[in-house]
Amino acid sequence: MIKILIDVHCHANLYSVIDKVIDEAKIVGVEKIIAVAMSSISQRRVLEIADQHKEIYAALGVHPEEVKMNRNIENQLESIIDLIRTKKEKICAIGEIGLDHHFVKEKELYPLQKKIFDEMLLIAQELELPVNLHTKGAEKIIFDTLPSYKIPKVNIHWYSGPEVFLKKGIDRGYFFSITPALNYSPPVKKTVLNVDKEHLLLESDGPVKYTGKVGTPAMIRDVLNTISKLKEIPVIELENQILDNTRKIFPKIFES
Repeated sequence: MIKILIDVHCHANLYSVIDKVIDEAKIVGVEKIIAVAMSSISQRRVLEIADQHKEIYAALGVHPEEVKMNRNIENQLESIIDLIRTKKEKICAIGEIGLDHHFVKEKELYPLQKKIFDEMLLIAQELELPVNLHTKGAEKIIFDTLPSYKIPKVNIHWYSGPEVFLKKGIDRGYFFSITPALNYSPPVKKTVLNVDKEHLLLESDGPVKYTGKVGTPAMIRDVLNTISKLKEIPVIELENQILDNTRKIFPKIFES
């Protein structure tokens, strides 16, 4: 029996034909998709897609790579925060936010990254919204920063960093969303094996490519099955548990 699966981290605005992506997802039981914004321009597009499709829920935020892609982002930050405040009833989380010292090599951009990250955490605290975090290469700074803010719930998306911070996140009760990279990535496999079933979530991070194949929400059914085998937990039990986990961290997507 197919139950409800939820993709908690997807760049839905980047698909050329979103209707086809949604239809394929529903065939395998993916009924809800959280669309995370990244760039300045994507904030309103994510809101628009969520308005048009009942399966999609908006999360707004500034991705850490935006400091490299958009040299005007600092000047646009205030208007993005104003938009988030204005649309607070329509969003379920702040994301995708965080720091990146892996893909962003220009160290002179790190202070601006940190400033934006702090502003995003402040608005999450103010609006009492969970956060969807990107931590690549900056795990220590992120884990040192988070306790300074009162955030309802934290999801670490696609964690592949040092085990010491993975354990710290586990101790703090953070959630970890698992991508199709589980099929070939030892760090992602390690995350699955170490995190208890009460703190696992599913995500596609689509349309990111996995071994050349475009990621879509429909893929998270296979991710669930792989986690089931790795952790030796029956699929139905795991599916129910992950649904409960998703209700805990993203309650707003279950209100409508």
